Amino acid sequence: MSISNKTEDCNNCEKIKSVRKTKIGGQAVLEGVMMRGNSSMALACRDEMGNIRLDTTRLPAKKPWYRKVPFVRGVVNLVISMISGVKIIGKSAEVMVEDVDTKGDGGGMGWMMFVSTLLGLGLAIALFILAPTFLTRGIFGLVKLNIGDLKWAWLKSLLEGVFKIVVLVVYMATISCMKEIKRVFMYHGAEHKTIACYEAGLELNVENVKKCSRYHDRCGTSFIVFVVVLSVILMMVLDVVCAACHWDFFLKNEHWWLRALLKIALLPVVAGISYEMLMLLACSNFILFRPLKWLGKQFQKLTTREPDDGMCEVAIASFNAVLEMDADPTIPERHFPDPVSLAEFRKSLEEKCPELVQSVKGDVDWLVCAVLNIGKEDLLNPKVKVPFGWLVRLDKMSERLAQGEPWQYVVGATGFYGRTFKLDGNVLIPRMETELVCEEMLKHVQSKAKVLDMCCGSGILGITAALEKECDVTLADVSKEALKIAKVNAKQNKANVSFVQSDMFEQVKGKYDVIVCNPPYIESDVIETLDASVKNYEPRLALDGGADGLDFYRKTAQVVTSHLRENGVLVLEIGYNQGEAIKALFQDKFDVQVSKDYGGNDRIVVARLK
Repeated sequence: MSISNKTEDCNNCEKIKSVRKTKIGGQAVLEGVMMRGNSSMALACRDEMGNIRLDTTRLPAKKPWYRKVPFVRGVVNLVISMISGVKIIGKSAEVMVEDVDTKGDGGGMGWMMFVSTLLGLGLAIALFILAPTFLTRGIFGLVKLNIGDLKWAWLKSLLEGVFKIVVLVVYMATISCMKEIKRVFMYHGAEHKTIACYEAGLELNVENVKKCSRYHDRCGTSFIVFVVVLSVILMMVLDVVCAACHWDFFLKNEHWWLRALLKIALLPVVAGISYEMLMLLACSNFILFRPLKWLGKQFQKLTTREPDDGMCEVAIASFNAVLEMDADPTIPERHFPDPVSLAEFRKSLEEKCPELVQSVKGDVDWLVCAVLNIGKEDLLNPKVKVPFGWLVRLDKMSERLAQGEPWQYVVGATGFYGRTFKLDGNVLIPRMETELVCEEMLKHVQSKAKVLDMCCGSGILGITAALEKECDVTLADVSKEALKIAKVNAKQNKANVSFVQSDMFEQVKGKYDVIVCNPPYIESDVIETLDASVKNYEPRLALDGGADGLDFYRKTAQVVTSHLRENGVLVLEIGYNQGEAIKALFQDKFDVQVSKDYGGNDRIVVARLK
């Protein structure tokens, strides 16, 4: 009976035994997996259209001597892995890219990854060396133990080791809660499962991969655990030796900096030994090695997650590419397409998304900036490079436009009053008429005034007031999702505003000089007659004003006077046929004026408190 038949009905992936070994190892990246073999490396990523992209590279056939010498090779491989890991992450970012190289030198992403790596090393030293050293120093300072005493010499390193383990667990558990990191950990699980599936002799398909183990003996997580454990043991031995030789200068609390420097200096030694331990444990299941293997496995539960089918497909594609290239040296390398110039990207935008270009009435410069999230000054740089992932994103945009989605949601941004604001389907798309509301509002806002933007949505009115008049602005909305967008817009436009989640005025405190509000005002039975781009995509919560469209104006009329200062002003956007009805709601306590829009329809109510 074949291995596949033996394990077909196995519900416990740990029971699938390895029948062949491979030296292929991997790394999870942004929406992808890198696999490395003896003579080749493959990076597989899934782009925004759902296609798996492959980038393959031939590796030198012969390794230099320093990568073969025991203990030395561990340190060398660690450094090389860090450097190549940064490059691989940068490569994967070309597929799922969020920014372009505005420097035009092709090195923007590289420098960013380099700086990120340095910051990561600094954080690691702070968390795993300095923090445990300071904590232990504080404890020994409180209990007044004589650390120079031989019987207590080992205790300091033991406590530092406990703190290191705690910090490591907390750190890994914390970052695993982040959405992006969680997905990387899922790809990490797919990488392990794919290698385990191959080593079990199973056919490499999604079904077989998913029932294999997420644990692997050669995982970098286990390496980190070994480094921590070994560093603790090594420091304990040094502490005992120093106490026995009466070298108490190394043990004194005031010499904590010397202790920290020694730990940093010993890292290459610890890394070299840990690497050899990792390789040894991967080849043997000797009973004395099992506790360390078990410890590595527990930590891998934190850094791996069960992958979905698509992630397994990506890992399989990467693994198969390495298998094929290692077996056949004639297979050529494959690479992601090169970045394109800004002119080429603009041409692609006009060709692939003509509806998008027409919708913004020829302002292609603004559209390019909105799509790429760059400033207009970057358009003047002929060296600006756009990673090919943006061309893939254009295909996705074109598809969404063809389905009738408004271009503002497709781009994720729109222009308003000379600024760019982020949008998604949780907020309304600003109309031209709302700029008239904004102009009317600004006429009544003085510097340092208190302004409330009720039903703020994306926050365009309140943020514009804060920037134009330098006033004290509060943004309020019942929708938590809308407030998230408003906060993004406030941060992006550098507006100092406050936020409150409130169903109309329920949670609003204090009084204001100006209250501006663009509430839902469409009659409930009219919504289904609206254009599909409105009724199918814009939030009904921000559209439906009740049977006659006046529900929110009635609520406002009942309580707004208690939220306005003397001579306070209320500015409302209204429906084209609601002017007289709304005027009647407010005229007892307000002087009311109704203004018209570009089409001659009633659109703005300005009510000043009598």
